[in-house]
Amino acid sequence: MKSEAIILAAGKGTRMKSDLPKVMHRIMDKPLVGWIIEALSPLCGSLNIVTGHGRELVESYIRDNFKNVKFSLQPEQNGTGGAVRCAIPNLDGDTELVVICAGDTPLIKTETFVKAAEYFTGSSSDLLIVSTILEDPGHYGRILREPDGSVKGIVEYLDASEKQREIKEINSGIYLAERNFLADAVQKIKNDNVKGEYYLTDIVGIAKAMGKRVSAYVEEDSLSLSGINDQDQLRAAAEVLEARNA
Repeated sequence: MKSEAIILAAGKGTRMKSDLPKVMHRIMDKPLVGWIIEALSPLCGSLNIVTGHGRELVESYIRDNFKNVKFSLQPEQNGTGGAVRCAIPNLDGDTELVVICAGDTPLIKTETFVKAAEYFTGSSSDLLIVSTILEDPGHYGRILREPDGSVKGIVEYLDASEKQREIKEINSGIYLAERNFLADAVQKIKNDNVKGEYYLTDIVGIAKAMGKRVSAYVEEDSLSLSGINDQDQLRAAAEVLEARNA
């Protein structure tokens, strides 16, 4: 099955308190997005990078250091669903499986993507979410499951009932999707929310309404799924990667 990655790298990252594009902040010898590309490359023969803020800097670095990459422009920062929508027309013609990952998760491991892809195929899924279990799930979106173990939906913390907030399985923001389903589903995402953005999480409900099978692969190493949102998290991730590569 031909796999292609969509890496979301268009964000500004205002909480980083820097003019540098978020994905260009460095850990050791490479920017955040470089770690993601290295993790995804063994699984995905083609890498589709969605750029926006500081695109010249991001694209220049990637072109100079990696092969089999292309770029899709997200001209307006209108959410993760909007980013994927911009990337769909740029997918390779023979791509069957699309892996979607944020460009600010430098601790992610290749084996996570490989095992998730195996689970996707083995479960005959149309959409798969990489999830994890947290003892203190905080304000993350919770995974809701059907009695048969398939995914019923994702409920955001603010919308969750007290019982739903007790769920410890959370959404990592990494998705695997069948290409034709994804191309159709992202066009159905609406932006009728407070921020007026297109949220990729809405794709779960869309898939269920379309009669598609949605599953979740549970990654036991929760730390490896951590995203970077500020300088403290950047320093913490650097300590992990330095220890891992020592």
